Amino acid sequence: MDRRRLVVGLMALPASGGIVTSHPFTTARAQLRSEGLYGTDGTAKAMLMPSGPVVSRADGDIIENLDIDAPFGDGISVSHPRVTVRNCRIRHAEGHGVYATDAAGLVLQTLEIDHVGAPQSGAGSSPHRNNVHIEQCPDTTIDRVKASRGSSNIYVELSERTHMSFLELHDARGPLPRGQNVQLNLSPNSVLEDFSAENGPTSWTEDNVSMFQSDRCLVRRGLVSYNNSPSGDGVMIEGSFDCTVEDVDAVQQGNGAFAAVPLHNAGSGGCVFRRCRTCQSYNTTRDGRPAPTSNGLSIYTLISPGARKHTITDCHFYAIANPGNLVWDTRAVNKGWVFMAQRFTPRAPVRLDLRW
Repeated sequence: MDRRRLVVGLMALPASGGIVTSHPFTTARAQLRSEGLYGTDGTAKAMLMPSGPVVSRADGDIIENLDIDAPFGDGISVSHPRVTVRNCRIRHAEGHGVYATDAAGLVLQTLEIDHVGAPQSGAGSSPHRNNVHIEQCPDTTIDRVKASRGSSNIYVELSERTHMSFLELHDARGPLPRGQNVQLNLSPNSVLEDFSAENGPTSWTEDNVSMFQSDRCLVRRGLVSYNNSPSGDGVMIEGSFDCTVEDVDAVQQGNGAFAAVPLHNAGSGGCVFRRCRTCQSYNTTRDGRPAPTSNGLSIYTLISPGARKHTITDCHFYAIANPGNLVWDTRAVNKGWVFMAQRFTPRAPVRLDLRW
């Protein structure tokens, strides 16, 4: 066995436990079948080892196959480069699910993370309860992750070239400044693709997806559903240049489906919304929160002085609360923009089979 894997495995054992040798493969298959632990395709589900919180110990560590219960602190803490965390279920109450800092080349793969400390409904008790929280971790990969009830479900700061794919995200809880399913902060050249970000009446949202001072980012093939913030948008590009949003559906938004705007001294321009769609918006109070501040605006666009204009092309809407408030300010958009009425069926949400 790889020494690094052995170390992490030993760390994960309960305090009163010992080392348990595995069954031979044929015996394990029989046991799994007798316990109904096969998926519908006949392949075995993961067998996870109960564990408390885990920390990385060395460059290149592999942390895997753990069922982590973290009533206090962070579920997994990573502070070394090139660490892989995979095939884990993490339940955390008073910290982050995964917290990583100064960990370039981090890989998070096939994880289920739930903030079990969230109240039954509404805003969380602290903004420091993210399901994934990474800082100064360039070239991170986040793939096949289901996350629920975090202050933000995924928060990425100072981590350029982060790549996120196949995400199933639910029920962001805030409070301010959190409340996003995904937020990129000072993390340029990052990608978010093949995802769904779904909230509901129990949520306390801001933007569903936020690109905050993160230039040249790409968001594509996604669904953002439900927002109850008076100031949040479905996909918000804030203080960022040259970002692209394509093939994204924004459903049940109030303050805006899509936005690209400057932020104080951070400019904005040159962003593209391509084949983006919105439907079923609202313009009233919702879930005990005030009505949208934009009067039911759909797309919010501004540019900083001298910046290139944004582009809106092949975009559609239907069943929106204020069809007279489509795009503001059109002076920030290239001529020939296309945002027209057309009925459509929203994209299906991501549903991950995590096999445990």
